[in-house]
Amino acid sequence: MLKILQNLLETGKISEEAAKAIDAEVSKIIKEARDEAASWRVKYKELNQTYEEVVSSKTSLEEQLKSLDERIKKAKEEGKKELVKELEAQKQEKEELSKKLAELENTSKALRIENALNKALNNYEVIDPEVVAEVLKAKLDVIDGEVKFKDGKSLEDGIKEFFENKPHLLKAKGNAGSGVEANTSGFSEDTLTARLLKKLY
Repeated sequence: MLKILQNLLETGKISEEAAKAIDAEVSKIIKEARDEAASWRVKYKELNQTYEEVVSSKTSLEEQLKSLDERIKKAKEEGKKELVKELEAQKQEKEELSKKLAELENTSKALRIENALNKALNNYEVIDPEVVAEVLKAKLDVIDGEVKFKDGKSLEDGIKEFFENKPHLLKAKGNAGSGVEANTSGFSEDTLTARLLKKLY
């Protein structure tokens, strides 16, 4: 039994029946809070690191944190110090988990963007694909569950427009020796990359 209830019972300020009822209620709430926290620890370990699942888990956890704030406030108003202490500990634990999920969300998003971008760029003969990919990554985001340009264009349409405005980033079509080639232009690979970077922006 909680110490505060034991003191009230001993001083005759509360009946034994009431003390047992309050103790049972508080113990039940504390157990539920502990079980909930334990389930989230297991869920995090077993979490399939896909972007949608991470976002969904993070959103659910944020909602639970809001609920915890309300429960803590109510417990404080009712003077349930032991319960407040327990709930605040659970809140701290969930806040740490929320930070980990935020990091995982960023990693999952970056991997999803990179994979979609590399797949899309395979349809083009890019002179320096790694440099172009780095520039395009900064223009992309996951919007409504899909990799899109931040202005709302689809990945395919955005890349098409990008190369229409910067055709010099694509290998010239035609016979070998036409277009920009290192052995005929007089530029080394490093110099070519530097020139491309200047033209990308």
